[in-house]
Amino acid sequence: MVYQMTKAVQLLKARTLRTFLQPLTGREDLVTLEGDTWKRWRRIFSPGFSAARVSSLIPGMVEEAEVFKNALMEHANKGDLFHLEHLTLDLTIDIIGRVVMDLRFNSQTQHNAFTTALRRQIVWTSTGFHINPLEYFNVLRPFVQNYNTWVMKRYLTQELDRRYGAMQETTDGKNIKRSVIDLALQAYLEKHQSAKGIDADFKEFAMTQIKLFTFAGHDITSTGAVFTYHLLAKHPRVLAKVREEHTRMFGTSTAASVLVSTPSLLNKLTFTLAVIKESLRLYPTVAAWREGQPNFAIITEKGQSLPTENCMVWGDHYGTHYNSHYWSRPSEFLPERLLVTEYVPLHPPKNGWRPFERGPRNCVGQMLALTEIKVMLALTVREIDFEERYEEFDEMKSNPKGWNFKGERAYMMRRPGAFPADHYPCRASRAK
Repeated sequence: MVYQMTKAVQLLKARTLRTFLQPLTGREDLVTLEGDTWKRWRRIFSPGFSAARVSSLIPGMVEEAEVFKNALMEHANKGDLFHLEHLTLDLTIDIIGRVVMDLRFNSQTQHNAFTTALRRQIVWTSTGFHINPLEYFNVLRPFVQNYNTWVMKRYLTQELDRRYGAMQETTDGKNIKRSVIDLALQAYLEKHQSAKGIDADFKEFAMTQIKLFTFAGHDITSTGAVFTYHLLAKHPRVLAKVREEHTRMFGTSTAASVLVSTPSLLNKLTFTLAVIKESLRLYPTVAAWREGQPNFAIITEKGQSLPTENCMVWGDHYGTHYNSHYWSRPSEFLPERLLVTEYVPLHPPKNGWRPFERGPRNCVGQMLALTEIKVMLALTVREIDFEERYEEFDEMKSNPKGWNFKGERAYMMRRPGAFPADHYPCRASRAK
């Protein structure tokens, strides 16, 4: 049914989505743009996420993931309880910094004004859906959001001006970069070749896209990584197969050194990719929000017509991925389903796997996200074991029962985006 509203008929993005994103991004961003304007900017930014571009970024991803691995090793040596999501968020925002701005944010090791302000803004952004009615009337929210916006604008203004000046000095067409910020500035220069600076409207537009890609490019990947580690820890058989594949591919060498010299080897980790995709099926982090139309109705499996006029149409990926009408054994973690032929009952249904949506408005950065998680696993999965410690964490905070969903304490909770409950408390140890 989600296919009907995202590809068969492309409904406009829901207005509530713009309301939600406004504190985070500012003006219209690539997610909420429509029509020819969206097509133009999607075409401009796509080279920044192409297969060739992502492959060229792997050595940089490895460099950032080494910092992540070292932090995990410190926790493994100490045996302390820590929150895995804090580390994965720092890592993924450092990687997206290279993609979006061709910069090292160094958030894993030190304070960065832009990433700190963005992360604070995420916490203070309202999803529009609250159990506690007081959440709708937080008097501090607009003041905190305005301050975070000011910090981000100051940081990005300096970087845009610096990058634009450097780009004007490069007139031979060599060393053209493919970061989001460079692609935006190149598009501006094509129309304003004699401009001495960036006009205020375009600068605001460029900052909006940078904030969008940084936000969307780090939190989705982080959540996907945490739940992949979680599911591997719960399924020793699958973990053993992943480790076997990595040993077969990298030998006794460290994965980091091999990947820096031969990034293409990452594409041969077919079972690892299936594990990541199956994790994203069980824990999808996004949904499809669309605006209903007067003459458009969703047709159910039973032929029932559901009018959409004056409605926000919500394509629930979680519901789709667990629907036994389409999926065989939907509640089970079975990476093999991504590897079997289409005539095997376990094979995913057509248009059924939707963590990054499908159709023209799919996530432009999905290849990047999958590659990041593969790099993280390649550097850590053979050397570190994880054990979730929710029971211990609940006792520490005097809440022995804790919340759970379908008996699972490591459930996915909604903030602006989707995140592991309580940031996934765990302990790490050296792999046996």
